[in-house]
Amino acid sequence: MLQTLTFSGPRLINAAASFFRYESGSAGGADESIRVRADGQDLGLYFPGDAIELPQAMGAWEITPSTPACAGTVRLGVGRVQSARLVGTVRVIDGERDKVAAGVCFRGSQGLTGGPNGPLIQIYNPPGSGRNLFMQAIRIGSSGADAYGITRNTNALPTAASGITNMRKAGTASVAQIYTDKTGAAVLNPEQVASGFVAASSEVIIQFPRQLMLAPGEGAIAYIQAPANTIRANFEWEEWPV
Repeated sequence: MLQTLTFSGPRLINAAASFFRYESGSAGGADESIRVRADGQDLGLYFPGDAIELPQAMGAWEITPSTPACAGTVRLGVGRVQSARLVGTVRVIDGERDKVAAGVCFRGSQGLTGGPNGPLIQIYNPPGSGRNLFMQAIRIGSSGADAYGITRNTNALPTAASGITNMRKAGTASVAQIYTDKTGAAVLNPEQVASGFVAASSEVIIQFPRQLMLAPGEGAIAYIQAPANTIRANFEWEEWPV
């Protein structure tokens, strides 16, 4: 016999069951996954539509939503029911929207006028951050016509700056840091990623069809060559655990 039960936040269900299915759930656009344990055994994370059938019945089922406000329904019991009928609210999965709602998407921007040498603006993933940065796009603007480039390196530039925003207002702070420099004649261990020319009072957008990964201890530097020009750089990336 199968029974359908609801949950709103964590719930313990004392029922003999060998079959479990996460029927439907809602978390207001946030993470809808739940962690399931049966008789103390961790069965992993489940999303709406996921199910498991065990070789023997378990007596205590624990449901712990990843998002405290998540509520939904589950079905459990002995035996299994299959149906092509769609249960609950149906929505088209939008991966980009869900990532923003999960708080893993960030943007950073900074401007700098050159000095003894052309200005440099860097997005840097500090050692030991515990996350990888996956760069999606970098915008570079210049006050005057100039050559531009993006290099990847392994050391932070000397001057710390600000300007990083989580795309979800209530999201956590980024592990990344922005640094600048206008005195260094060269970048240590440069690795060229992109280069070209930008018109005066204009910008170029470098999009990465395959995301550029910055592991802890790595950075990406946007630069223009003329010391008299002002650079404006905008970075867009995602952060995921290492």
